[in-house]
Amino acid sequence: MKAGLVNGIALAGALLALAACGAPATAPAATPPAVTPAPRHTPTPEFVSAARFEPAACPFVLPEGYTQGENVDCGWLVVPENRGTLPSRVIRLAVGIFHPDGGAVAPDPIIYLSGGPGSSAPELIRYQFDDFFAPVMEGARRDLILFDQRGVGVSRPALDCPDVDVLLLDLSDRVREGRPASEQETGELVLEAYLACGESLRRAADLAAYNSAASAADVNDLRLALGYGQVNLWGASYGTRLALTVMRDYPEGLRSVVLDSVYPPDADLYVETPANFSRSLDLLLNSCAANPVCDENYPDLRTVFFDTVERLDAAPVTRTITDTLTGQGYTTMFDGDALMGFVFQVLYETELKYMLPELIYDASQNDLAAIDRIRGALLAQRAAVSPGMMFSVQCHEEVPFSSPEAFDAALARYPELTGLFERAAAGGLAYRVCAEWGAGQADALENQPVTSDVPALVLAGEFDPVTPPAWGRHVAETLSNGYLFEYPGVGHGASAQDCGREMMLAFLDDPTVAPDDGCIARMGRP
Repeated sequence: MKAGLVNGIALAGALLALAACGAPATAPAATPPAVTPAPRHTPTPEFVSAARFEPAACPFVLPEGYTQGENVDCGWLVVPENRGTLPSRVIRLAVGIFHPDGGAVAPDPIIYLSGGPGSSAPELIRYQFDDFFAPVMEGARRDLILFDQRGVGVSRPALDCPDVDVLLLDLSDRVREGRPASEQETGELVLEAYLACGESLRRAADLAAYNSAASAADVNDLRLALGYGQVNLWGASYGTRLALTVMRDYPEGLRSVVLDSVYPPDADLYVETPANFSRSLDLLLNSCAANPVCDENYPDLRTVFFDTVERLDAAPVTRTITDTLTGQGYTTMFDGDALMGFVFQVLYETELKYMLPELIYDASQNDLAAIDRIRGALLAQRAAVSPGMMFSVQCHEEVPFSSPEAFDAALARYPELTGLFERAAAGGLAYRVCAEWGAGQADALENQPVTSDVPALVLAGEFDPVTPPAWGRHVAETLSNGYLFEYPGVGHGASAQDCGREMMLAFLDDPTVAPDDGCIARMGRP
């Protein structure tokens, strides 16, 4: 699961496409940046009492065909780091305002809220804009605003942990300073590295000011600073939790909200994730067994999968994978837990999910070439994630309402997943990091359902391994003008699929009525 809930719906799909179907595992041709990226931290102290927007050159590489001042305008949203103590140290959020061909015909733009928490849309936008963002922007005939949330990506400061990234790559072969490293040793090293990162970040930022409520205020300030009466929010994964917070705190500024792959405020992410993944895995294995074609080609897939996991745990193999963005190769150890984690991540991706039976059978026969290519694309995602922001959010508003005891009890019900989650940042590690992170504790309000009458479209993927359809149903119960739809065969991100996008565009056109769902009946099943 990498560092957070998810690294963005569009991001994984775009990068995985680089490595799937036999594509060479080499870096794509680089697009020359329009400007030199801005430094990640403000070099001199600056203070502000109110938000403002400062037009500026785009601090990220634009997609092909987009030019500053023509079909995209960029700048910085300047906001107080801590609105509770004004004047406050300033932070700057990178903003890009994209315009459809011929200009927008509606006055209310779409603001995209990326996942994570800590995932950056702008940093890798050149790889995903045409397939994911442009169809929505052009179909809705509205401006599309992409921005890096506070603490993320090219915003200043960005809560990055570069030393942790280096360490994780160094430990990927389970060797430390020329000798084998145990799981316990590597876990302690990673914990120490995250805590050292937190100590460093606290010298540059008030980590208690980087959370969903503060980001929701940023979204409202962005609307006001750009002069919009109302906006439409499009939240994905953690972005739905942020969108729900905006719905709660600033409903007057919202025309409509799309909630794709919902993360409810009152869900216990760490406690519930093992069960959510187990549900999705069972659905995959059972669907193959029930499908005559899949069962004929990949018989007894469940037994083959778990036998392969057990064999790889007993005798891990060493593999070289290549980062698809940089072309850099890394030696990695691939064991049963790694195969389990690979399946978990690929279940996010609707198209690649259909490859899993074949990939599992390949692994059972020691053919890992296709898996290596996809793992290289997944490795590239680290470039667009700010783990310090992930921990700041989760340590503030998620972990305080959970407990390591509850997590241990939940994981004990799924012993086959112990190695995957026990020491992961998306599991047991989070409780240990948060004990010393210094992000403060949210009010109880941040752990309660959001009640709202803002029109909302709730999208859920049947196979989603991390934000299951049950979470979407739960959130929709308190949205009086909410419309809930579940998409068969879809993983994490229905708005990336033709049917989900079609319904989303219909909803944006008129959010007062439920969109026609006829396309769902026409969707294929695995």
